[in-house]
Amino acid sequence: MAPSATKAFLSTFRMAVGKSVTSSALLFLLDHRGDLGFVKLGHCDESCSKEEGRERFKMGNNLCRSRRVNRLFRDASYHKAVVLGKRRVKDGECAAIWNRRGEVRNVVGPKLVYISFSDVRFLDKFTANQTEYLVVCFLDGRKEHVRGPSSIFLDPVIHKSVEVKPAISLNANEVMVVYREVDNCRDKGFFAPAEGGCEGQASSKTIAVAESVDSVVPHGEQAVTRHIIKGPSMFTPQANEWVHEFSWHGSNNRMDDARTMIKDGLKLTKIRTLPDQLYYNVTSCRTIDDAQLCVKLMVFFQLEDLERMLDQTHDPIGDFVNAVSADVISFTAGNTFESFVKRSGELNDLRAFPMLVERAAAIGYKIDKVVFRGYKASEQLQAMHDSAIKTRTKLNLEAKTAEQQQSIEDLKLQARLSRADKEREMESANQKHLRELKSLAHAEDLRQANEESAAAQERQRQEDTQRVAFYKDMAAQGVDLTQYLCAKERRGEKVISIEAGATAAGIPHLHLNE
Repeated sequence: MAPSATKAFLSTFRMAVGKSVTSSALLFLLDHRGDLGFVKLGHCDESCSKEEGRERFKMGNNLCRSRRVNRLFRDASYHKAVVLGKRRVKDGECAAIWNRRGEVRNVVGPKLVYISFSDVRFLDKFTANQTEYLVVCFLDGRKEHVRGPSSIFLDPVIHKSVEVKPAISLNANEVMVVYREVDNCRDKGFFAPAEGGCEGQASSKTIAVAESVDSVVPHGEQAVTRHIIKGPSMFTPQANEWVHEFSWHGSNNRMDDARTMIKDGLKLTKIRTLPDQLYYNVTSCRTIDDAQLCVKLMVFFQLEDLERMLDQTHDPIGDFVNAVSADVISFTAGNTFESFVKRSGELNDLRAFPMLVERAAAIGYKIDKVVFRGYKASEQLQAMHDSAIKTRTKLNLEAKTAEQQQSIEDLKLQARLSRADKEREMESANQKHLRELKSLAHAEDLRQANEESAAAQERQRQEDTQRVAFYKDMAAQGVDLTQYLCAKERRGEKVISIEAGATAAGIPHLHLNE
């Protein structure tokens, strides 16, 4: 500290404390503390000894030492009144210092500040990254949106609050509706300075807001415009913009027969342009014979014209629910319970839902398909119907079982007939084969017999030829062939020969008696 500044500081301090303090003692405290609040505990005049002064200074230093906080940066929780001292504002910190006249100044670190009779308060720091933005509200009523990456210190003199909010991310198949208030004096949330006022202050003139929220609504020099933001994008609203929040009928998220739609059950700011579907159960549908039914449907739809939807309806899901309920009630009212059961398949055709298709086209939607998921009747009627179905199913099963049994018997008979035909064919083939074998054997026997007969005849002929030649030779030699042949034939026989003379009287007689 400079000598002139030291003398001025010492004079001011003596007037505040009302005691005499030496320059050496004061300099000792300034060099080691910078915060002289402990002088209330005691003082050191020129008559006190050096040891006594040191003890008093040491006691004050220990009792009034600032408490160390286990954090790197100080925030708004740090608020102290300083009589005489200094503060070190680190890099990354900002401190607001009010002097004795109530004037404030902001000190952004890094900086060492000497202060006296002042209030010190460190400021909170708010930081937004690339996917966030800062909402800064001023005490004069202004509001600004600062897109990240950015940071700001909350100054209690001009700021009411600072809030970090995430930017709105839109996927490729999502859209969002944004309304923007525009006039010549205020655009994108920034106010023009008022006449005679300092720069940055809001004008005291009250600005009216257009009541209607059509595409463009003029009101003097200002208007509200409607914009459709399509994805993919990262949207940060300005201070003069607000996002339209849709409040539609939503499901109660039950998957049983109690599933229904609740008014204002679905709140959203982003709308999907992809095909979507909803499940709905149309209850209290009565047929001609006064049977009460609950028809379960699934509706597939797709958004085609967002502008038309915004202009024609505030709840498209509610319109779908009302239109499909009207179509189903009209369908069931023209049928008995039995005819409804038989014709229930027609509920899978869009021609059964003319009101739904017409209303969807009027609000910018397209109905792709309606699926009939079944129905439910009252407990008594359902029990009777279930019993009839059970009996009918049992009879059908029995008939099918009998048919299957007859089919099995027919298959067995057909198999036996086929097997018998094959056996007859095999037997016929075997008999034919045996006949062919016998014919071949008989032919072979005849051939062999003919060959043996021919050989025997040839042998007999040769023997006869030799015999004739032999007889001829014997005849040539004078042999009586008759006697020879007779003698040859009589071989082995007994011959009684009776010879008589030449006279007839002498012929003997032979009698053979049995």
